[in-house]
Amino acid sequence: MKKDVSRRTFLKILGAGAAAAAVGAFARREEIIAFLDKDKAAEEAGETMGRVATHHYAPLGRDLSMLGFGCMRLPQKADGSIDEELAEKMVDFAFRHGINYFDTAWFYHGGKSEAFIGRVLKKYPRESFALTDKMPTPILQDLAQAKEIFQTQLDRCQVTYFDNYLLHTLSSREQFDEQYVKGGILDYLRQEKRQGRIKALGFSFHGDVPFFHYLLDNYQWDCCMIQLNYLDWNESGEAPSGSRQAGDLYRKAREKNVPLFVMEPVKGGNLAHLSSRAESILKEQDPDASMASWALRWVGSLDGVVTMNSGMSSLEQVLDNVRTMIDFKPLSTAEARAIQRSLGKTVDSAGIPCTYCRYCDPCPYGVNIASVFQVYNRYGEPLGIDLAHPDSATSEQKVKFLAHYKNNLEREQRAAHCSACGACLPRCPQHIAIPKNIRAIDDLIQKYGRDTGKGVI
Repeated sequence: MKKDVSRRTFLKILGAGAAAAAVGAFARREEIIAFLDKDKAAEEAGETMGRVATHHYAPLGRDLSMLGFGCMRLPQKADGSIDEELAEKMVDFAFRHGINYFDTAWFYHGGKSEAFIGRVLKKYPRESFALTDKMPTPILQDLAQAKEIFQTQLDRCQVTYFDNYLLHTLSSREQFDEQYVKGGILDYLRQEKRQGRIKALGFSFHGDVPFFHYLLDNYQWDCCMIQLNYLDWNESGEAPSGSRQAGDLYRKAREKNVPLFVMEPVKGGNLAHLSSRAESILKEQDPDASMASWALRWVGSLDGVVTMNSGMSSLEQVLDNVRTMIDFKPLSTAEARAIQRSLGKTVDSAGIPCTYCRYCDPCPYGVNIASVFQVYNRYGEPLGIDLAHPDSATSEQKVKFLAHYKNNLEREQRAAHCSACGACLPRCPQHIAIPKNIRAIDDLIQKYGRDTGKGVI
C-alpha cells in the first residue's frame, strides 16, 4: 500500500507533466529543472515520494542506500563538459530521496567528476553521505605518484577521508603484484586506513576468475566491486571467456564474506533496452515496469550486495531508479523465472557487450568507440540489422540505420577512421575485440551506403 501512496505522490508532484515523465519523455531541459525544483518544494512541505531502501554495511557501521549514484555518466553539455546545474539538481533529488552513496574516480569525465561531486556534496554534513574514490591503476608508475594522486583526490572532493577507497580496475595478477605489492602502494593505502583517511579499503575488478580467487584467498578486504547483472551471470559455475563470469565472482565473495558493491547492474544501459521479444516476456509479468527496474531488482535480490551503482545521466533514469528502490521488493519466483525465460531472447540480441564506460578513450584517430557501439546496439536490433547477416535487412531498414549513424556521430568520430592500432585493447574492462568490431561496423555502414545509393559515410 505504501508503494501506491509513493506513486500517487510522485504523479502529484509532476502535475501536468506526469504522463510524459512516467514514460521518460521530458521534452525540454527547462521542464527537467522545473520538476526538480517542484520536487524540492514538495519535500520541504513534507510531501515526498519516499526514500530508497538501505542495507547495513559493517565496515562503516552504518546503513547505505541500496542504490548508489555513480558519477561516471553525468549529464553533459554540447561541448562535452558536465552540465553542472542539471547534474547538481539530480544529485540533490537523489539525496532527498535517500541515496547516500556516491561513487567517483580519477578518470571519470576527464578528471572533472571528482571536483564536481565534491563541490555538490559539500553542502551536506559529511556524516550524511558515503563517498567512494579509486586509485587509478592503469596510470600508476610508483609510490610517490600514488601518494600525490591520493592527496589530490581528497582535495578535489573537498573531504578529509573517503568512506570506501578502491584499487581501480584490477585486471591482472602481474600488474597487482608489481604495482601494489612490490611497489608498496597497498601498504601505503593500509597506512592511510589506519590514519583514518580511508574508512574501508577494497578494489574494483575487471580480471579473470583465478585472479579474483587469488585476491580474496591471500589478502584481507573490507569490500569489493564487481560487474554484476543477470546477463553476465553464469549459473553453471564455469568460467567462460569475456565478462559472463559474474556468478563465479559473486559466489567467491560470499564464501569469504566480503561485502559486495556492484557496478553495471543495467550493463551500461544495455538491459534498459531489450529486444522486443525479451521485453514482451517481462511485460507479461508487469506491464508498467521499466526494463531497467528488472535489472536493478535482480541484483538487489542477491544476498551480500550492499549497494549497486547506477551511472545516471538523465532525470528519467534517476526517477525510474529511485521509484524502483523505494519500498524495494525482491523478485518473486515467477518474476525470476520470467527473467530466465527472457535470457534466450536477450543474449542473442545483446550485440557488442560494451557498457560505454569510455575507458578506451581517447582513440588516437578520433573514433568515438563507445558511441559507435551504442548506435549499433541501440538501433540495430529493432531495425533487423545484424553484423553476421548484413543482407538480412531491407532497403528501408538500411536507410534508417544509416540515418541514426549519421545523426549520432560526427564525421570525424565514425568507425571509418579506425586504423586497428590496438591502443584501446588493454584499456577495455569487457575485453572486447574493439578494432575487429569497429571495422566490422564500418564495413556494414559502407556496404549499406553503396546498397542504398548513399555513398561513403
